[in-house]
Amino acid sequence: MDKVIRFNSRSLAGENTVADRESRASARAPAQTAPRGSEAGLIKSARRVFDVFEFFAERQRPATVAEVVQALGYPQSSTSVLLRTLARLRYLEYDRHTRRYVPTMRITLLGSWIHDQVFSQTSLYKLVEDVHENTGATVILGMQNDIHAQYVHLIQEPRAHPEWYIKPGSLRPLARSAIGKILLSKKSDLEALYLLRRINAEEEDPIKRVRESELLRELDEIRNRGYAHTEGSVNPHAGVVAMLLPTPPSQPHMAIGIGTRIEDLRQRRIEFAKVLRRTLEPFHVSQGQIKHSGIEPR
Repeated sequence: MDKVIRFNSRSLAGENTVADRESRASARAPAQTAPRGSEAGLIKSARRVFDVFEFFAERQRPATVAEVVQALGYPQSSTSVLLRTLARLRYLEYDRHTRRYVPTMRITLLGSWIHDQVFSQTSLYKLVEDVHENTGATVILGMQNDIHAQYVHLIQEPRAHPEWYIKPGSLRPLARSAIGKILLSKKSDLEALYLLRRINAEEEDPIKRVRESELLRELDEIRNRGYAHTEGSVNPHAGVVAMLLPTPPSQPHMAIGIGTRIEDLRQRRIEFAKVLRRTLEPFHVSQGQIKHSGIEPR
């Protein structure tokens, strides 16, 4: 509560309102032609995105649309659209029960590399770099985006074949990719089947639809083994080994995967699983989770 009061008090005192910021900016800036039409709208939308991020940085807890509106003084309708858009992009997480939004760890990836160069030894960026250096393979950070797994950050294999090139932000089938399957393994069977039915309903190719019994069997194996493993299920030339990242309860689950050509993966699958488990240990400790993410790889 104190943090919200301080935030609002600065706004009421004229220290942080949108109008005051614009006024100070106008006083400093040389006279110029104002942006018009859609350009002005884009500038305003970009500014509001950062205002929302700064609001959460100061508040440091979830917030409803109404609380964001009250703090920033924006119209409720456009604020709702903005927050929903940021949630679809996975920069915010929406809790349907409490109707509150909270930033996800994807936001931390935007500038954490700057901080990590100086301070952090257990950061997501350093984790990805360490795994990449230890394996020489492609390393992927992913999280759920509706019925897909989205690759929010990755380091590409140095000499990756063009057919195995991955674009950051890429979406992969939740029920067919290793990142997706390890994320599904944290859900109940009922939740996993609900998502699978939606996935299959949108899949135009019958061959790519996944049987319910097959998915449930594989999720049981993943939970026992501690990692997911796929070969050619998304890219016919490549496969991935993936494990869950330890995340705080308020955050959506994230996963990390190591990918390479199928022939290499078959020889190094156990090695990759051990590298992931060993590299994740500091994160488990920092989250107060001494247990490993799974049993011994096999």
